[in-house]
Amino acid sequence: MRALLLAYYFPPDGGPGAQRPIAFARHLPAHGVDVTVLTRHPPAARGIYDPADPAPLAALEPGCRIARTPAAAAGPVAVASAMVGTGSALLRAERHDVVLATMSPFELADPALELGERHDVPVVFDLRDPWALDGVQSHRTWWHGRRARARMRRRLRGCAGLVVNTPECVGLFRREAPWLPAERVVAITNGWDAAEFAPPAPLVEPGPKLTLLHAGTFLCGELYAHERPLRRWLGWLRWSAESIAPAGRTPQPLLAALASLRANGSAAGREVRLRCVGMVDAALQRCVAESGVADAVELVPYRPHATLLAELRAADALFLTLHGLSPGARSRIVPGKTYEYLASGRPILAGLPPGDARDFVAASPRAFVADPCDAPGLAFQLERLHAAWRRGEFRGAAMPPWLAACERRALAGRLATFLGDVVAGFRPRLRRGS
Repeated sequence: MRALLLAYYFPPDGGPGAQRPIAFARHLPAHGVDVTVLTRHPPAARGIYDPADPAPLAALEPGCRIARTPAAAAGPVAVASAMVGTGSALLRAERHDVVLATMSPFELADPALELGERHDVPVVFDLRDPWALDGVQSHRTWWHGRRARARMRRRLRGCAGLVVNTPECVGLFRREAPWLPAERVVAITNGWDAAEFAPPAPLVEPGPKLTLLHAGTFLCGELYAHERPLRRWLGWLRWSAESIAPAGRTPQPLLAALASLRANGSAAGREVRLRCVGMVDAALQRCVAESGVADAVELVPYRPHATLLAELRAADALFLTLHGLSPGARSRIVPGKTYEYLASGRPILAGLPPGDARDFVAASPRAFVADPCDAPGLAFQLERLHAAWRRGEFRGAAMPPWLAACERRALAGRLATFLGDVVAGFRPRLRRGS
């Protein structure tokens, strides 16, 4: 079977958006799926949220082909448009059995559907985010949100299969796209690569301070959005698919917890250091500066993925957080780094709302879980974590046994089976009209 994989982010792009596409390209061939990747031309200039990391390209099998859109195509809309011409040339040169588009950005749905229609092949959408149902993406008004959801539903009607990356989203999208047979909407989570976590794990001895590592991007801009005149005047009009508390996507609640431990004279307040490795912007710097515990925080710019994994494995403990939710709601996303956090075997301080992410992490005996915006709850769990660390309970690594099912080679096998089922059930126009 041959698959044409449309991906906006792909090495030499780094960051979270590139991890899932590179995993598919790396592991699908072992399950009988030859992959051609169609992606953008590497941008000439990169910002802090668009890092470079070419190293994963070296891990691809020689048979994996990579085609890129012209250098003139810049930005999601232009890249999506250019993918139609480049993709058509690929499909004319060599027959592919399926077009697989991994998103976001969701502009890739259009070239995927056009290529499928032109060349009479099924299209599968892989959703790394829950599209118009993602509460992190707010809209100017309820009407704009409703229009985005209608646009999503129109595009979903054109796909032959849908892959989501959390179990929670399976039911969500089966209700959103009831015309798709139940077996054509599946969850294939993000994961971890066994080769990147080869034993032996580092032996981590307690030092003078507990280093709590956060890997990835905080979204601190929303903390100060109300200061913008338009948001201050018209912010009440904004609408999102979920009612979320954005502070959970920032270090603010944790820093408040650390400040309270200091004020109470707790040893944890004096002996915990937060190391944040990822994108550093002015909003994050301001959040830390205003916390009262800035001396306990280290901000480190983006590191290549392999370097970051080495830091995860050697950290005293890891910090994972997500936005807060209304009572009774469950989160629709699981941060991609969750699986690598768990694979590292290090203890995790987690500020997570109810949902799959919390369920996964709480199943680990080394998890210390609180609600994401609950500073007192985080302080309580941080104090427990610090005490166990000081007793020397976390020298070695302990990966949850169930995590083997989320190893990326195994996940690629599930995807290959799903793609095979979609292709087998697809009726090309010639046969449909016969």
